[in-house]
Amino acid sequence: MSSSFLRADGSLASPPNSLSAWLPTRGQMLQGAQAQFDLPPAAAEVGVEPGPWNTSMRQGMGLVVVAALVAGILPVVLAWITATRLGTAVPLAQAAAAAHLDPAAARWLGPLQGLLDQVQRLAGMEPAFFPGWLAALLSAVGVWINWPLRWLAWWIVYGLGVMVTAKLLGAATTLQRFYALTAYTALPLILLALGPIPCLGAVATLIALLWALVVYVAATRAVTGFSLARTLVCVALPAALGVLLALLALLAGAITLLRFSL
Repeated sequence: MSSSFLRADGSLASPPNSLSAWLPTRGQMLQGAQAQFDLPPAAAEVGVEPGPWNTSMRQGMGLVVVAALVAGILPVVLAWITATRLGTAVPLAQAAAAAHLDPAAARWLGPLQGLLDQVQRLAGMEPAFFPGWLAALLSAVGVWINWPLRWLAWWIVYGLGVMVTAKLLGAATTLQRFYALTAYTALPLILLALGPIPCLGAVATLIALLWALVVYVAATRAVTGFSLARTLVCVALPAALGVLLALLALLAGAITLLRFSL
């Protein structure tokens, strides 16, 4: 005999499984990816009636983690293969690839050429404690685990900036509900898994970013109840501030580098 639990209205229902505690339903994920937050979510199973959007922040966090792990599979596997061929760890192989400059870039970054050469030499060294293939495998697993950590960091930090802007504009929503709905932005970003594929990767990345932006704006608008114009201000202002701070940091670094090189 299957177990059941008592609803608030006194009726019996099947207990939720452990997966539903950490992920939204399939119907919610489908509608969330389509940015249909103005409609009640579709039923995920027969006999489950559609209700209001009631995604929890824990489900949103689980959605971000799962989407990041899926998106990172192909890039990490390709990086692992490259690192295995070089007999080094994945981060060192990636650093060596990033340190390889074409002649035009080398002229602009001349003072950094010595440092980049050292990075390439370091990547070519045999690992001290593990065989090259094992170091590549262990580091690839670490890089793959780092994908959801990065996505969670961006989701939380950028979302906090959007939420603060929305609060300043008069939004009455809660932080938990805001994060719960904006987590659906991770679904279009699964297309980033195609990034390493030549030509197709660039197109897939562009589609993923634009699609994610549409979902994020729709989720923010549904949570705050703002007009489209005010929602765009909430989404764009933290991003603009972040770009400005990054440019100031790059400018300060360039000035410091020029002083040491002169």
